[in-house]
Amino acid sequence: MRHRAEARNAAAGEHDMTIRFRHIVEPRAVLGEAPVWDPVSRRLHWVDCDQKKLFRLDARTQAVDRIDLPHYPGSYAFVRGGGMVMAYRNQLVLLDADLAPIQAIETGADFSRERFNDGACDRRGRFWIGTMDRRLKEPVGHLFRVDPDLRATCMVSDLIASNGIAFSPDDKVMYHTDTGAMRIYAYDFDLASGSIANRRVFADFTGQRGRPDGCAIDSEGHLWVAEIGAGLIVRIDPMGARVQTAEVATPRPTSVAFGGESLRTLYVTSMQHGLTPEQLAAEPLAGCLFFAEVEVAGLPEPYFGAQPLSAGHQFEQHGKS
Repeated sequence: MRHRAEARNAAAGEHDMTIRFRHIVEPRAVLGEAPVWDPVSRRLHWVDCDQKKLFRLDARTQAVDRIDLPHYPGSYAFVRGGGMVMAYRNQLVLLDADLAPIQAIETGADFSRERFNDGACDRRGRFWIGTMDRRLKEPVGHLFRVDPDLRATCMVSDLIASNGIAFSPDDKVMYHTDTGAMRIYAYDFDLASGSIANRRVFADFTGQRGRPDGCAIDSEGHLWVAEIGAGLIVRIDPMGARVQTAEVATPRPTSVAFGGESLRTLYVTSMQHGLTPEQLAAEPLAGCLFFAEVEVAGLPEPYFGAQPLSAGHQFEQHGKS
């Protein structure tokens, strides 16, 4: 099945770009999130945060592997040399190549009030992971930076729902979404030290049809954002202006990622969570994975810089997920 969506110009002088989305029929995630392209296996990974699943798509055959997870996932990153750093709702864990836990990473998050959500790596191999208020009301969330030595530093406080994170191609700007505040912020970013400064509003979604969710940066420095609730993918230029939008055949796209051999395939996750039975009947593609070829390539997703620990390391679990 195919769905065609045409990106609409939002600024004079922008070239027209037509995006033709297709979709993978199965699986339909209850809460699809965290698409990440792995160039080694040439597969797209994503999760179902509600059903404790990790999916792996072979882009050539469109076959999908399904892996059961022990806890509810939020986000993750691949580790150079094998394995993952996985943010479950209530714990951050280093996993080996077989996805077995080998070390818990302490951040200091207060899981009685917050839980892990979206995360991403910078190009020095640090993993940035945010938390969100469990009730989606209060600014109790944080953004943590986890260095390759597994030490965590709190970088931002007072967040309602920390979400998509991306870095400009020149590594001078970090973009960070707070879905609860309806804003995407920009920070001055220092790649060498991992410091951020000068927070300002990059894009304000107040008054828009939907809310900003996951995001990805392209090679021209434009930010692609899933606008959940509006059924839109929005492309925003480095000045914060919407320059293109494309419709997806579901009202709740959750995140985006670039993949494929040339990083010109745009993948979009979506969810069924929160839809009424009547809405689900009217939106049969909610929860599907969508993909389309785009004109501008993305950038490779960085690896987490930690090296996998020995298989004999004693894993200690902290809390429940």
